[in-house]
Amino acid sequence: MSKPNLLIIHTDEHNFRTLGCYRNLMSEDQALVWGPGIKVDTPHIDSLARDGALCDSYYSSSPVCSPSRASFVSGLYPIATDVYKNGIPLKDGLTTFAEVLKNQGYATSYLGKWHLDGEDKPGFAPERMFGFEDNRYMWNRGHWKKLGQKDDGTPYVVATNNKGEPASKVDGADEKSFTTDWLVDRTLEVIERDQDKPFCIMVSIPDPHGPNTVRAPYDTMYQDMFFQNPRTMDFLPQRFWVLWGLRRGFRKRKV
Repeated sequence: MSKPNLLIIHTDEHNFRTLGCYRNLMSEDQALVWGPGIKVDTPHIDSLARDGALCDSYYSSSPVCSPSRASFVSGLYPIATDVYKNGIPLKDGLTTFAEVLKNQGYATSYLGKWHLDGEDKPGFAPERMFGFEDNRYMWNRGHWKKLGQKDDGTPYVVATNNKGEPASKVDGADEKSFTTDWLVDRTLEVIERDQDKPFCIMVSIPDPHGPNTVRAPYDTMYQDMFFQNPRTMDFLPQRFWVLWGLRRGFRKRKV
């Protein structure tokens, strides 16, 4: 039996209600929390779910970036990876799924945001590869909006601030330079290169994590819609104090 190829498309801070394949599994009040008819159509992602597998019972090991990523690549709880909060490097010698697959003859590649190599920013192509044989398009951290490639193939952040440092500006980004598009193009190149052998590719797209800026035409696509706050944002402080009092063993009148 031939070994199946594996392509992992990982997005950052992506609410599953913005994907049609998940909205279809939810009640209307949960699926449309921003208001009746307020939704993003995702036909291509929905087709991946329809033709493949859709996970409907899962939990994040941590609500923040580095710990959850460490768990994703290792299958371990954050505390077992040393990454219990952002900015901590992944434990040396830890076995990832990429390491396992590489030892089984897979070509392994990682493109995009990594956030498991400490404080380096952007930190392209970290020295510790954790089983990903090709990590030249991996960067440690930063939500860059515009990327480029030098003549020698080295990636870099195009936009800079007034100090000449990499910046998350979207000005002038197009279908070739906007980070999501750029990563997709590089991923397709890797797939073409490795198509004659089993491959595992993880592409980690930093969007839709803030800053909340995108290239045209997406920057104006939804500007005429009115998005209401989800009802769970209407927090009543009195209820908190009631519950706090109960935990402390006190009796309080419900407000």
